[in-house]
Amino acid sequence: MDWSGIGVIGGLCVAGITVISFWMRFSDRITEARAAADDASKSAESAKSDAHQAIEKIGVLSAAFSLYREQVAREYIHREVMREVEDRLTQAIERLGDRLDRFVEAAGRNNRPQ
Repeated sequence: MDWSGIGVIGGLCVAGITVISFWMRFSDRITEARAAADDASKSAESAKSDAHQAIEKIGVLSAAFSLYREQVAREYIHREVMREVEDRLTQAIERLGDRLDRFVEAAGRNNRPQ
């Protein structure tokens, strides 16, 4: 065999090794990309689950807040009524005090020796 045949065979070997190494690296990158995609998919599913739980909690909290708001409105109305009752009682007590004062004054005038 002459040197030119050995050069061709050597060139083919180098080309073959280059192609094989390219495919091996390409295959490794595909495997890594698949693994990254699987991880991203798992993270997305986890985020989706967390989002659904958050939406459910928001619904529960919204309903609870609505009930609280209604309760506060009812109690506030009761407090207004209580203030009105207190005002009326205070006025009645003051009038009763005025009447008692007049009665005591009248009794004192009638009991004085003349």
